[in-house]
Amino acid sequence: MKAVTRRCSNCRKKVDNDVAIVSSLKAFCTYECLKEFTAKNAVKLRDKVRKDKRGEDKKKKEKLKTKGQWTKEAQAAFNAYVRHRDRHEGCISCGLRTADNTTGGDWDAGHYRSTGSAPHLRFHLWNCHKQCKKCNRYLSGNVAQYRVGLIWKLGHTKVEWLENQNQSKNYSIDDLKRIKQIFTKKLRMRQK
Repeated sequence: MKAVTRRCSNCRKKVDNDVAIVSSLKAFCTYECLKEFTAKNAVKLRDKVRKDKRGEDKKKKEKLKTKGQWTKEAQAAFNAYVRHRDRHEGCISCGLRTADNTTGGDWDAGHYRSTGSAPHLRFHLWNCHKQCKKCNRYLSGNVAQYRVGLIWKLGHTKVEWLENQNQSKNYSIDDLKRIKQIFTKKLRMRQK
């Protein structure tokens, strides 16, 4: 009966299976080849172990997140999408453009009906638009001018719908994960 041969994983020489040193699906012709192979691949192996550990740690951290943390992450993804969607427009309240913005440079995603008074509209795209920091933070949303800008942008019927929308919505953790995933993907698609 003919002996089965394998190739050494280090030097690639053919070795009989009876003589080969087998280590986790790899065969080596001598212990020196095994040591040399291990030394060459130690860095790769260490990096793979670290990567696997990071992946496990990330999964554990996600399981420990509270509903509040998921809400913040979903809101951040939603706001980033809104700012990118409206990047070529001015502030919804005062019409300020990027060149005129002297209050800090960055923009906010301002809600017409605040997330505190209307949490069910927190992730509704009609309710949120690009707004300068001055209007959103220092003028409490500049709601009167926001309404005028919103009527110009969406129309009177949609604004009235937003104002009359009072059904409560309780987002579950799965809903928040899905919202974060959707708006992160939408933003990525728009940035291409």
